[in-house]
Amino acid sequence: MNTQGIWAEVVSDAEYQLALSVGYRPDRIVFNGPVKSRQRLRQALAHGSVVNLDSKREVRWAAEFAKEQTEQTLSVGLRVNWNLEDRCPGESTTSGQHSRFGFNAENGELGAAMSMLTAAGVRVAGLHMHRNSLTQSLGVYKASAELAAELISEFDLDLEWIDIGGGFFGSPAGTPTFDQYVSTIRRGLEGAVDIDRTQLIVEPGGSLIAVPVEFHSQVVDVKDVGDHRYVVTDASRTNIDPLFRRQREFDVRIDAASEEAIPEQVICGFTCMEDDRLTVLRDAPRLSEGDRIVFYRVGAYTMSYQSSFIEFPPAVFVRNDDSLKLVRRRGSVDDYLGGHTWLDATASVPAAVAAGS
Repeated sequence: MNTQGIWAEVVSDAEYQLALSVGYRPDRIVFNGPVKSRQRLRQALAHGSVVNLDSKREVRWAAEFAKEQTEQTLSVGLRVNWNLEDRCPGESTTSGQHSRFGFNAENGELGAAMSMLTAAGVRVAGLHMHRNSLTQSLGVYKASAELAAELISEFDLDLEWIDIGGGFFGSPAGTPTFDQYVSTIRRGLEGAVDIDRTQLIVEPGGSLIAVPVEFHSQVVDVKDVGDHRYVVTDASRTNIDPLFRRQREFDVRIDAASEEAIPEQVICGFTCMEDDRLTVLRDAPRLSEGDRIVFYRVGAYTMSYQSSFIEFPPAVFVRNDDSLKLVRRRGSVDDYLGGHTWLDATASVPAAVAAGS
Protein backbone atom coordinates (compact mmCIF):
# COMPACT_ATOMS: atom_id res chain seq x y z
CA MET A 1 0.00 0.00 0.00
CA ASN A 2 2.88 2.36 0.76
CA THR A 3 4.34 1.86 -2.72
CA GLN A 4 0.90 2.63 -4.20
CA GLY A 5 0.68 5.97 -2.40
CA ILE A 6 -1.79 4.80 0.27
CA TRP A 7 -1.29 6.25 3.76
CA ALA A 8 -1.20 4.16 6.94
CA GLU A 9 -3.94 4.46 9.57
CA VAL A 10 -2.92 3.25 13.02
CA VAL A 11 -4.58 3.14 16.45
CA SER A 12 -1.77 2.33 18.86
CA ASP A 13 1.87 3.06 19.57
CA ALA A 14 2.73 -0.44 18.33
CA GLU A 15 0.98 0.09 15.00
CA TYR A 16 2.61 3.50 14.62
CA GLN A 17 6.03 1.90 15.06
CA LEU A 18 5.07 -0.87 12.64
CA ALA A 19 4.16 1.71 10.00
CA LEU A 20 7.52 3.42 10.48
CA SER A 21 9.33 0.08 10.32
CA VAL A 22 7.85 -0.82 6.92
CA GLY A 23 8.86 2.51 5.44
CA TYR A 24 6.09 5.02 6.07
CA ARG A 25 7.07 8.63 6.70
CA PRO A 26 5.41 10.15 9.80
CA ASP A 27 3.59 12.70 7.61
CA ARG A 28 1.85 9.83 5.80
CA ILE A 29 0.44 8.24 8.95
CA VAL A 30 -3.04 8.90 10.37
CA PHE A 31 -2.88 8.32 14.13
CA ASN A 32 -6.27 7.42 15.64
CA GLY A 33 -7.45 5.59 18.77
CA PRO A 34 -7.87 6.47 22.48
CA VAL A 35 -4.70 4.83 23.86
CA LYS A 36 -1.82 6.86 22.42
CA SER A 37 1.07 7.29 24.85
CA ARG A 38 2.26 10.78 25.75
CA GLN A 39 5.67 10.24 24.16
CA ARG A 40 4.33 8.81 20.90
CA LEU A 41 1.68 11.52 20.66
CA ARG A 42 4.33 14.22 20.97
CA GLN A 43 6.48 12.50 18.36
CA ALA A 44 3.57 12.22 15.91
CA LEU A 45 2.60 15.87 16.36
CA ALA A 46 6.18 17.08 15.98
CA HIS A 47 6.73 15.12 12.77
CA GLY A 48 3.53 16.06 10.96
CA SER A 49 1.31 12.99 11.32
CA VAL A 50 -2.45 13.45 11.01
CA VAL A 51 -3.46 13.04 14.65
CA ASN A 52 -7.09 12.61 15.70
CA LEU A 53 -7.41 12.92 19.49
CA ASP A 54 -9.79 10.47 21.16
CA SER A 55 -9.30 10.88 24.92
CA LYS A 56 -9.18 13.72 27.42
CA ARG A 57 -5.60 12.98 28.40
CA GLU A 58 -4.57 13.34 24.76
CA VAL A 59 -6.18 16.78 24.65
CA ARG A 60 -4.34 17.73 27.83
CA TRP A 61 -1.02 16.39 26.51
CA ALA A 62 -1.41 18.17 23.18
CA ALA A 63 -2.13 21.45 24.98
CA GLU A 64 0.92 21.00 27.21
CA PHE A 65 3.14 20.20 24.23
CA ALA A 66 1.93 23.28 22.35
CA LYS A 67 2.92 25.53 25.26
CA GLU A 68 6.42 24.05 25.13
CA GLN A 69 6.72 24.23 21.31
CA THR A 70 5.87 27.88 20.83
CA GLU A 71 7.81 28.07 17.57
CA GLN A 72 5.55 25.43 15.97
CA THR A 73 1.77 25.62 15.52
CA LEU A 74 0.33 22.19 16.24
CA SER A 75 -2.70 20.91 14.33
CA VAL A 76 -4.97 18.12 15.55
CA GLY A 77 -8.28 16.50 14.74
CA LEU A 78 -10.94 15.42 17.21
CA ARG A 79 -12.94 12.20 17.14
CA VAL A 80 -16.63 13.06 17.29
CA ASN A 81 -18.95 10.96 19.42
CA TRP A 82 -22.37 10.97 17.77
CA ASN A 83 -25.63 9.07 18.01
CA LEU A 84 -25.94 6.97 14.88
CA GLU A 85 -29.25 5.47 15.94
CA ASP A 86 -30.91 8.88 16.20
CA ARG A 87 -29.93 9.79 12.66
CA CYS A 88 -30.11 6.32 11.10
CA PRO A 89 -32.54 4.10 13.05
CA GLY A 90 -31.62 0.42 13.04
CA GLU A 91 -27.98 0.97 12.07
CA SER A 92 -26.22 0.88 15.45
CA THR A 93 -23.97 -2.10 16.24
CA THR A 94 -24.08 -1.44 19.99
CA SER A 95 -27.65 -2.61 20.70
CA GLY A 96 -28.99 0.78 21.64
CA GLN A 97 -25.97 1.85 23.67
CA HIS A 98 -23.90 4.89 22.80
CA SER A 99 -20.51 4.80 21.13
CA ARG A 100 -17.55 4.80 23.51
CA PHE A 101 -15.27 6.78 21.19
CA GLY A 102 -14.61 10.48 20.84
CA PHE A 103 -16.05 13.67 22.28
CA ASN A 104 -19.78 14.28 22.42
CA ALA A 105 -21.07 17.61 21.13
CA GLU A 106 -24.45 17.43 22.83
CA ASN A 107 -23.07 17.23 26.39
CA GLY A 108 -20.41 19.88 25.80
CA GLU A 109 -17.32 17.67 25.81
CA LEU A 110 -16.45 18.41 22.18
CA GLY A 111 -16.66 22.15 22.78
CA ALA A 112 -14.63 21.87 25.97
CA ALA A 113 -11.87 19.97 24.16
CA MET A 114 -11.79 22.61 21.42
CA SER A 115 -11.59 25.41 24.00
CA MET A 116 -8.69 23.80 25.85
CA LEU A 117 -6.77 23.23 22.63
CA THR A 118 -7.43 26.70 21.23
CA ALA A 119 -6.39 28.37 24.49
CA ALA A 120 -3.05 26.54 24.27
CA GLY A 121 -2.49 27.62 20.67
CA VAL A 122 -3.39 24.25 19.08
CA ARG A 123 -5.33 24.45 15.84
CA VAL A 124 -8.34 22.17 15.51
CA ALA A 125 -7.77 21.18 11.90
CA GLY A 126 -9.82 18.02 11.51
CA LEU A 127 -12.83 15.98 12.54
CA HIS A 128 -12.90 12.19 12.75
CA MET A 129 -16.45 10.96 12.14
CA HIS A 130 -16.14 7.16 11.95
CA ARG A 131 -19.05 4.95 13.11
CA ASN A 132 -19.57 1.25 12.53
CA SER A 133 -22.97 0.34 11.13
CA LEU A 134 -25.00 -2.78 10.47
CA THR A 135 -25.65 -2.22 6.77
CA GLN A 136 -22.78 0.06 5.63
CA SER A 137 -25.41 1.91 3.61
CA LEU A 138 -24.98 5.25 1.87
CA GLY A 139 -27.36 6.76 4.41
CA VAL A 140 -24.83 6.27 7.21
CA TYR A 141 -22.20 8.30 5.36
CA LYS A 142 -24.76 10.93 4.40
CA ALA A 143 -25.62 11.36 8.08
CA SER A 144 -21.95 11.48 9.07
CA ALA A 145 -21.08 14.12 6.47
CA GLU A 146 -24.12 16.25 7.28
CA LEU A 147 -23.29 16.17 10.99
CA ALA A 148 -19.72 17.21 10.22
CA ALA A 149 -21.10 20.14 8.22
CA GLU A 150 -23.30 21.14 11.17
CA LEU A 151 -20.34 21.05 13.57
CA ILE A 152 -18.17 23.08 11.19
CA SER A 153 -20.85 25.76 11.14
CA GLU A 154 -21.53 25.63 14.89
CA PHE A 155 -17.88 25.96 15.92
CA ASP A 156 -16.78 28.09 12.94
CA LEU A 157 -14.09 25.60 11.93
CA ASP A 158 -11.66 25.92 9.04
CA LEU A 159 -10.59 22.32 8.50
CA GLU A 160 -7.63 20.77 6.76
CA TRP A 161 -9.16 17.29 6.86
CA ILE A 162 -12.28 15.31 7.58
CA ASP A 163 -11.69 11.65 8.39
CA ILE A 164 -14.95 9.89 7.54
CA GLY A 165 -13.57 6.55 8.77
CA GLY A 166 -14.17 3.13 7.29
CA GLY A 167 -16.82 0.43 7.37
CA PHE A 168 -17.32 0.34 3.61
CA PHE A 169 -18.59 -2.73 1.81
CA GLY A 170 -15.92 -4.99 0.35
CA SER A 171 -18.27 -7.05 -1.80
CA PRO A 172 -18.21 -6.26 -5.53
CA ALA A 173 -21.83 -7.24 -6.18
CA GLY A 174 -25.09 -5.57 -5.21
CA THR A 175 -23.60 -2.98 -2.84
CA PRO A 176 -22.56 0.68 -3.06
CA THR A 177 -19.38 1.44 -4.94
CA PHE A 178 -16.58 3.63 -3.62
CA ASP A 179 -17.64 6.30 -6.12
CA GLN A 180 -21.13 6.29 -4.65
CA TYR A 181 -19.80 6.50 -1.10
CA VAL A 182 -17.51 9.44 -1.87
CA SER A 183 -20.15 11.26 -3.92
CA THR A 184 -22.59 10.95 -1.01
CA ILE A 185 -20.00 12.28 1.44
CA ARG A 186 -19.11 15.14 -0.87
CA ARG A 187 -22.73 16.26 -1.22
CA GLY A 188 -23.08 16.31 2.56
CA LEU A 189 -20.00 18.51 2.98
CA GLU A 190 -20.41 20.92 0.06
CA GLY A 191 -20.99 24.42 1.36
CA ALA A 192 -19.32 23.66 4.68
CA VAL A 193 -15.76 23.10 3.47
CA ASP A 194 -13.61 24.07 0.53
CA ILE A 195 -13.89 20.86 -1.50
CA ASP A 196 -10.66 21.66 -3.37
CA ARG A 197 -8.65 22.31 -0.19
CA THR A 198 -10.05 20.25 2.66
CA GLN A 199 -8.76 16.71 2.52
CA LEU A 200 -11.19 13.80 2.77
CA ILE A 201 -9.63 10.83 4.58
CA VAL A 202 -11.26 7.42 4.15
CA GLU A 203 -10.21 4.18 5.85
CA PRO A 204 -11.22 1.35 3.48
CA GLY A 205 -8.54 -1.11 4.63
CA GLY A 206 -10.97 -3.83 5.66
CA SER A 207 -12.88 -3.53 2.41
CA LEU A 208 -9.74 -3.61 0.28
CA ILE A 209 -8.25 -6.71 1.91
CA ALA A 210 -11.55 -8.59 2.28
CA VAL A 211 -12.10 -9.46 -1.36
CA PRO A 212 -8.76 -10.83 -2.65
CA VAL A 213 -8.09 -13.21 0.27
CA GLU A 214 -9.25 -16.83 0.26
CA PHE A 215 -8.77 -19.57 2.84
CA HIS A 216 -8.03 -23.16 1.82
CA SER A 217 -9.04 -26.07 4.04
CA GLN A 218 -9.24 -29.84 3.89
CA VAL A 219 -11.77 -32.34 5.22
CA VAL A 220 -10.44 -34.42 8.12
CA ASP A 221 -13.49 -36.49 9.04
CA VAL A 222 -17.23 -36.90 8.43
CA LYS A 223 -19.70 -37.94 11.11
CA ASP A 224 -23.42 -38.70 10.79
CA VAL A 225 -25.23 -37.94 14.05
CA GLY A 226 -29.00 -38.15 14.09
CA ASP A 227 -30.31 -36.25 11.09
CA HIS A 228 -27.11 -34.20 10.68
CA ARG A 229 -23.85 -34.71 8.86
CA TYR A 230 -20.86 -33.01 10.49
CA VAL A 231 -17.78 -32.37 8.38
CA VAL A 232 -14.62 -31.78 10.43
CA THR A 233 -11.93 -29.70 8.69
CA ASP A 234 -8.44 -28.45 9.44
CA ALA A 235 -9.88 -24.90 9.39
CA SER A 236 -11.58 -23.01 12.19
CA ARG A 237 -14.02 -20.18 12.46
CA THR A 238 -11.20 -18.40 14.28
CA ASN A 239 -9.43 -18.30 10.90
CA ILE A 240 -12.22 -16.69 8.87
CA ASP A 241 -14.65 -15.14 11.38
CA PRO A 242 -12.56 -14.54 14.53
CA LEU A 243 -15.26 -12.54 16.34
CA PHE A 244 -17.92 -15.23 15.63
CA ARG A 245 -20.45 -12.63 14.51
CA ARG A 246 -20.79 -13.10 10.76
CA GLN A 247 -24.38 -13.77 9.74
CA ARG A 248 -24.29 -13.91 5.95
CA GLU A 249 -23.18 -17.13 4.28
CA PHE A 250 -19.65 -17.66 3.02
CA ASP A 251 -18.89 -17.91 -0.66
CA VAL A 252 -17.19 -21.30 -1.02
CA ARG A 253 -15.79 -23.65 -3.65
CA ILE A 254 -15.99 -27.41 -3.13
CA ASP A 255 -13.40 -29.79 -4.57
CA ALA A 256 -14.98 -33.17 -3.85
CA ALA A 257 -14.41 -36.65 -5.22
CA SER A 258 -18.15 -37.36 -5.21
CA GLU A 259 -20.75 -35.68 -7.41
CA GLU A 260 -23.68 -36.86 -5.27
CA ALA A 261 -25.50 -33.92 -3.70
CA ILE A 262 -26.29 -33.96 0.03
CA PRO A 263 -29.19 -31.85 1.40
CA GLU A 264 -27.19 -30.45 4.33
CA GLN A 265 -23.64 -30.67 5.68
CA VAL A 266 -22.41 -28.75 8.73
CA ILE A 267 -18.81 -27.62 8.22
CA CYS A 268 -16.91 -27.65 11.51
CA GLY A 269 -13.51 -26.52 12.73
CA PHE A 270 -10.59 -28.20 14.46
CA THR A 271 -10.90 -26.52 17.87
CA CYS A 272 -12.39 -27.98 21.05
CA MET A 273 -15.27 -25.48 20.97
CA GLU A 274 -18.66 -26.98 20.14
CA ASP A 275 -19.71 -23.81 18.35
CA ASP A 276 -16.71 -23.85 16.02
CA ARG A 277 -18.98 -24.31 13.01
CA LEU A 278 -18.04 -22.38 9.91
CA THR A 279 -21.04 -22.75 7.64
CA VAL A 280 -23.82 -25.07 6.48
CA LEU A 281 -23.65 -26.39 2.91
CA ARG A 282 -26.97 -27.20 1.26
CA ASP A 283 -27.36 -29.40 -1.81
CA ALA A 284 -23.59 -29.54 -2.19
CA PRO A 285 -21.42 -32.53 -3.22
CA ARG A 286 -20.94 -35.23 -0.57
CA LEU A 287 -17.73 -34.44 1.28
CA SER A 288 -15.27 -37.07 2.48
CA GLU A 289 -11.80 -37.18 3.97
CA GLY A 290 -9.26 -35.35 1.80
CA ASP A 291 -11.77 -33.17 -0.07
CA ARG A 292 -11.09 -29.45 -0.10
CA ILE A 293 -13.15 -26.36 0.74
CA VAL A 294 -12.07 -22.87 -0.32
CA PHE A 295 -13.62 -19.87 1.45
CA TYR A 296 -13.60 -16.67 -0.63
CA ARG A 297 -13.48 -13.00 0.46
CA VAL A 298 -12.28 -13.61 4.00
CA GLY A 299 -9.42 -11.12 4.31
CA ALA A 300 -10.91 -8.49 6.62
CA TYR A 301 -9.64 -8.72 10.21
CA THR A 302 -8.76 -12.41 9.83
CA MET A 303 -4.98 -12.67 9.48
CA SER A 304 -4.47 -9.95 12.10
CA TYR A 305 -6.83 -11.62 14.59
CA GLN A 306 -5.46 -15.16 14.30
CA SER A 307 -4.18 -16.55 17.57
CA SER A 308 -2.23 -19.55 18.80
CA PHE A 309 -5.34 -21.23 20.19
CA ILE A 310 -5.18 -24.99 19.47
CA GLU A 311 -3.21 -24.43 16.25
CA PHE A 312 -0.66 -21.81 15.28
CA PRO A 313 -1.43 -19.27 12.52
CA PRO A 314 -1.46 -20.76 9.01
CA ALA A 315 0.90 -19.88 6.18
CA VAL A 316 -0.01 -17.06 3.80
CA PHE A 317 0.78 -17.09 0.09
CA VAL A 318 0.46 -14.47 -2.63
CA ARG A 319 -0.71 -15.74 -6.00
CA ASN A 320 0.40 -14.09 -9.23
CA ASP A 321 -1.16 -15.87 -12.20
CA ASP A 322 -0.13 -19.51 -11.64
CA SER A 323 2.74 -18.91 -9.22
CA LEU A 324 2.62 -18.83 -5.42
CA LYS A 325 5.00 -16.95 -3.13
CA LEU A 326 5.18 -17.66 0.59
CA VAL A 327 4.91 -14.34 2.46
CA ARG A 328 4.20 -15.67 5.95
CA ARG A 329 5.31 -19.10 7.06
CA ARG A 330 3.12 -21.20 9.30
CA GLY A 331 3.50 -20.51 13.00
CA SER A 332 5.46 -22.99 15.08
CA VAL A 333 6.14 -24.07 18.64
CA ASP A 334 9.51 -22.30 18.44
CA ASP A 335 7.75 -19.04 17.55
CA TYR A 336 5.47 -19.41 20.55
CA LEU A 337 8.14 -20.38 23.05
CA GLY A 338 10.50 -17.71 21.76
CA GLY A 339 8.41 -14.99 23.37
CA HIS A 340 8.32 -16.57 26.81
CA THR A 341 10.62 -16.65 29.82
CA TRP A 342 10.68 -19.71 32.04
CA LEU A 343 10.73 -19.41 35.83
CA ASP A 344 12.95 -21.65 37.87
CA ALA A 345 10.72 -24.37 39.27
CA THR A 346 12.08 -23.69 42.76
CA ALA A 347 11.66 -19.91 42.54
CA SER A 348 9.04 -18.34 44.75
CA VAL A 349 6.39 -16.27 43.01
CA PRO A 350 4.58 -13.42 44.81
CA ALA A 351 0.98 -14.36 45.49
CA ALA A 352 -0.42 -11.38 43.58
CA VAL A 353 1.57 -12.32 40.50
CA ALA A 354 0.60 -15.98 40.71
CA ALA A 355 -3.08 -15.15 41.07
CA GLY A 356 -3.05 -12.92 38.03
CA SER A 357 -0.97 -15.17 35.78
